Amino acid sequence: MKKFRFPLRSVETVRSIRELRAREQFSLSVHAFVTAEEYLQQLQARLAELEAILRSGRSRTFRAGDEASFLEAYKTETTAVAKAAAELEKARVAMEAARQSWLNARRNLRVVESLEAKAKAIHRHEVEREDQAALDDRTSALSARAAAQGL
Repeated sequence: MKKFRFPLRSVETVRSIRELRAREQFSLSVHAFVTAEEYLQQLQARLAELEAILRSGRSRTFRAGDEASFLEAYKTETTAVAKAAAELEKARVAMEAARQSWLNARRNLRVVESLEAKAKAIHRHEVEREDQAALDDRTSALSARAAAQGL
């Protein structure tokens, strides 16, 4: 029985490494996206607090200094939220690109894996055929010997 040898083993190894790296890159991009999303939510919560303070301040005595500082803080927070939303969108685009890259790498690896599975099936079939031929030869030899002794 001959040993199974897959001629595309080196290709499979390279594609496996590429798939692993692409998966790691996708994982990092997902982490970056989640971090950006959490940061945006924190900024939106702070902005909501400032809005509540501004609204509640209008029901009391007007203090120009307080209102000016709150409005300046509100503008700063609004700008920060807009920047965070833009960063979140960039992280989402990067995550999708990394996802596509990983899926392509996985697809390329699966092609080689399916070729290996087919080659193993063919090899197994050939080995079984050779084993059956050997058994048939042995049975024929035993039958011939029995027939020769019987004559």
